[in-house]
Amino acid sequence: MYVLGLTGGMAAGKSTIAALFRRAKVPVFDADACVHRLQAPHGRAIGPLQRAFPAVVHNGQLDRVALRRLIGQDAAVLPRLEQIIHPLVRQERRAFLARCRARGVPFCVLDIPLLWETGAERDCTAVMVVEAPLAVRIARLRQRHQHRGQMSVEEAKAFLTRQMTDQERRQRADIVIKTGLSRAFSARQIHRFLQQLRQERDEASAQEGKI
Repeated sequence: MYVLGLTGGMAAGKSTIAALFRRAKVPVFDADACVHRLQAPHGRAIGPLQRAFPAVVHNGQLDRVALRRLIGQDAAVLPRLEQIIHPLVRQERRAFLARCRARGVPFCVLDIPLLWETGAERDCTAVMVVEAPLAVRIARLRQRHQHRGQMSVEEAKAFLTRQMTDQERRQRADIVIKTGLSRAFSARQIHRFLQQLRQERDEASAQEGKI
């Protein structure tokens, strides 16, 4: 089974690319959605989070705004948070891959923002990095957080600078996809990638048939 790791910086456009794969009937594991399920009221992560950060959990529910502020105030918070969340996400990811293999799925996608940071690239055949201009990413990030409390440009930049740089991701990537121009431009890139992947698979099958 061909496993594509999909990653990129925060607000780079991974969700748009993942949606294009889903439209093409490709199974996608969404690490962010998995984290939200784990952090949902009385989710599997709530107990450990309450023990680690009592001020951000109330009546079995996570206060995401308070947690975001705590991360911004104390550099030690994020590593502790990751130690709680990453092992739980890893369990869910490997269960997804097991289900895909059991169904005989030829191709699936792992949409994971912290792909290399969590070692998830070891589960991947290849890695696709999504990129967008910094100004576009800041605007997307601020818009995304409007309903959770206004985020300043400075806060947005602080979130982005904590992550791996675009240059480092690009150097590690097997495929780079650009977003920020138009959805149609992104769709054309994914269409070409899927066409090439199917062609390579068909050629490999044909060669096996000759042996």
